[in-house]
Amino acid sequence: MGWIRSLVLGPEKGDVGDLRTKYGSPPSQFITLSNGVVAHLRDEGDSDAPPIVLVHGHSEDLHTWNKLVKHLVGSFRVIRFDLRRHGLTGPSPDNEYTIESYVSDLSMVIEHLGIDSFALAGHSMGGRISVKYTMANPARVSSLILLSASGAPRRENTSQPMALRLMRNPIGRFLVKRIWSRNMAKDSLADMVFDESSITEEEIDRLWDLSKYPGSMDAMFREFAETWKDFNPTEIGGIATDTLLIWGEEDTICPESMGQWYDSQLPNSTMVRLPSIGHNPQFECPDRCFEEISAWMTASEWPLEA
Repeated sequence: MGWIRSLVLGPEKGDVGDLRTKYGSPPSQFITLSNGVVAHLRDEGDSDAPPIVLVHGHSEDLHTWNKLVKHLVGSFRVIRFDLRRHGLTGPSPDNEYTIESYVSDLSMVIEHLGIDSFALAGHSMGGRISVKYTMANPARVSSLILLSASGAPRRENTSQPMALRLMRNPIGRFLVKRIWSRNMAKDSLADMVFDESSITEEEIDRLWDLSKYPGSMDAMFREFAETWKDFNPTEIGGIATDTLLIWGEEDTICPESMGQWYDSQLPNSTMVRLPSIGHNPQFECPDRCFEEISAWMTASEWPLEA
């Protein structure tokens, strides 16, 4: 009967302290950016190792990288954080959710950590943010890794997750807010993978729990009200940074054709296609992703440790 309560009273709100205890234990830290955003951050691995910054996708959080980070920490200083209104970062004071605001937060995290040059990896919306950051800061991004990134023009109408389709109009957003449930959270995760058996109860619980962060859902709806333009060939063609594209062949959210478009426009790109993998390659096949990243960086003469 929880859906009836939600329909009448609105979505359940979680306790920030409890959520931080459950999902923000060490090595998590919370830093206050100059714009007032309190960002949930993890900075792991050898501090003297080459840094890599990971930017998660829409409605995800830094834990989406957990499986891949287990591999990366042996070779990199691994930095990941929750974007504004995601995970434990929560809504922003300025209530802005444009791509420019996300890029600004990424810039502030980099400045806070005092990093001059680094590899930048982004998934889905995080890939779009990473591309935009690289355009503005080409000297700082030594390597760019895009995993099923958005921002490229869509060439076909593939099936979009129900929640995403609903949130593209005001009535749909109202309905999602009123009927959102743990089962819907489970279905949303299932839409992002090819093999649903890869989804654990822990993953479902985390998405469900963090969706109840006070103000997070309203902030998400504001983000959906924004219009983010796709990149054009001139913009992408101006990125000289070596770029690795990792794409699941069964991705219906950001289809493989979007990766092909990036590959055709970027001057220095390499594309890896993953059979029987959906929208979340770092989640479905972290071992393969690490192998591809390591091989590509070794070929690019990056200073990886054994």
